Order: sequence, then structure tokens, then C-alpha cells
Amino acid sequence: MPLQSQDARDAVRAAHHQIGNSLQSVVSLLRLEGRSARPEAAGVLLEASRRVQTVVRLHQRLQENGGTVRLDDLLGDVCRDVAELDALDRDAEIHIDVHPSTMDAQRASALAAVTAELVGNALEHSLARRSGRISVLLAPAGESLMLTVTDDGEGAAGGRLPEGFGLSLVRSLCRQLEGQFAYETSGSGTWVRLVFPV
Repeated sequence: MPLQSQDARDAVRAAHHQIGNSLQSVVSLLRLEGRSARPEAAGVLLEASRRVQTVVRLHQRLQENGGTVRLDDLLGDVCRDVAELDALDRDAEIHIDVHPSTMDAQRASALAAVTAELVGNALEHSLARRSGRISVLLAPAGESLMLTVTDDGEGAAGGRLPEGFGLSLVRSLCRQLEGQFAYETSGSGTWVRLVFPV
């Protein structure tokens, strides 16, 4: 019986390893295509490669941590990953203040993906043409947790974030977390807030 249990664990580890390798292959293909594509397509392909690379690193960390994940460690690592993977190497300082807490791996994965997308959006849109600061705060809010991502960049034209894949992904992940999503953007920057039950 213990042998079967070990065999099952080995099979799961092998499957996760294969998933990681497959995702890394997708990243490599996107980057290769991005280098030879027309400028308007290259940006989209490189941004897609950043998103998939973030998923690769997130997948690795969740496998290392098992069923429960420390959010201060995870979100700090995710923010550093997004800055490191920024294709245009924009000049931004990222400040991270995450209340020490834990969460099951599935919900932690959704929260980390939201954080990565919001920090990536701040780099891509608000801080595209000037240096600035991005702040990531996760704090208790009664019986919930509140994630706030702010920047001091240009904000979005017309006071609305671009309705693209990134914003759709954030809203979908917020629904998974059963959270309430709000934002405000102006010429002095953008703040985005997600409040979700623990």
C-alpha cells in the first residue's frame, strides 16, 4: 500500500514537471515569434510570453509549497518576477507590503495572478513613458483581505482602464475569489482594489 501511495506521488510530480516544461516551451515560442514579428504584433507576443512565464514561476512555487502558501512570500516573489520579466525594462520602483497570512494553493494562485496582472498593467500603461512607483498592499479588512495596487503614473485616458484581455482576466479571477473589484484612474495615477473573503 505505501508503495502505491509513493507511485501516485511520483506520477503527480512527473505530471507537474511535464506541465512546467510545456509552458516553458510556449514561452520560448512566443519570444521567438516576437523577435521576428512586426512591431505591433511583437509587443503583444512579448506581453503574452511574460504572462505565461509568470504562470510557470507561480506553478513552480505552488508545487514547492504544497497545499498552503504564505502570501507575503508568494506575492513578493510574483511582483519581483513581473519587474524582471518586463520586456521594456521600464524604470519603476515596486513597494510591497503584504500582511503575513496563508491561503490554500488554489485561491493563492488566483490572487497571485491578479497581482501579477495589475503590476504588469501599471508598468505597461501608467509607467510606459515615465519613471514612477508601484505599491502593492495586502491587509486585513474585517473578515476579508484587501489587495490594493497603486501607481503614480499617467493613468488611463478618459478615466477608464483599457478593456482588453488583462482586465477581463482580472475580473474573472476576482469572481473566483468571490471578491469585489474597483478602480480609479486619473492623470496622477491609478489605484485598483480587490476585497475578498478569507
